[in-house]
Amino acid sequence: MKEICPIFELATKYNVGGTLTIPYIDTDTSDNKMAYATEFTELESTSASFKSISLTGFLAATLCKISKSLINNSQFDIVSYTIQHMAVNIAQWIEGQLLNGTSGKIEGLSGVTQSVTTASATAITGDELIDLQESIPDVYQNGAVWIMAKSTRTKIRKLKDGEGNYLLQRDFTAPARYILLGKPVYISDNMPNMAAGKTAIFYGDMSGLAVKITEGSQFNVYTEKYGTQHAIGIDCWLEMDAKVENAQKISKLVCKSS
Repeated sequence: MKEICPIFELATKYNVGGTLTIPYIDTDTSDNKMAYATEFTELESTSASFKSISLTGFLAATLCKISKSLINNSQFDIVSYTIQHMAVNIAQWIEGQLLNGTSGKIEGLSGVTQSVTTASATAITGDELIDLQESIPDVYQNGAVWIMAKSTRTKIRKLKDGEGNYLLQRDFTAPARYILLGKPVYISDNMPNMAAGKTAIFYGDMSGLAVKITEGSQFNVYTEKYGTQHAIGIDCWLEMDAKVENAQKISKLVCKSS
């Protein structure tokens, strides 16, 4: 079984072709300001500084060949079974790109700029979790979630408050089954374990990640192309890109470098 978090479902998705440019106001540079004014006196202009992110598209594909002898001697639909298995691997690959990105390709959450650094490379404290949560403005807290590796969740399960209560609570009514500081905790095999310099946790409203889907994943079955090999082929192509659209919505917990 593979642990996959719902980062794709929670992200903001754009189903368009070509290059998508998303503008945003850079309030760190300048911003429009309200001020007292006097009648019959000219207003002084204060301008907002606009920046933008651009999403293009990166092709990715997979191919699997199946022996016709295997198909003929199977008692069930092995083609459908293979497609289902490939779909799980594709979903995990997409999740990995959205969480970690690849240099020169999909950036994903590797573009997150807000961060909290732990005091230890391999341990975490309740105060550091609070600092990470507090780094997100209250207006974006409603849809916030935690994303981490299972080993990181295990470390957090052992943390207690001053009264001996565990910080991480089981909640079978919640989609993720665990609640930390009031927010759902999702785990992913694509998240690194806690180690020096690694990003151990993402926290925030994942709609701050923009995903542009130029071509959704589509499976093609080739019954004749590989006939001389006594096989059939199944491939799947997709084209997408992803970058952080709203930097205030998402923060990361980074382990102290050694």
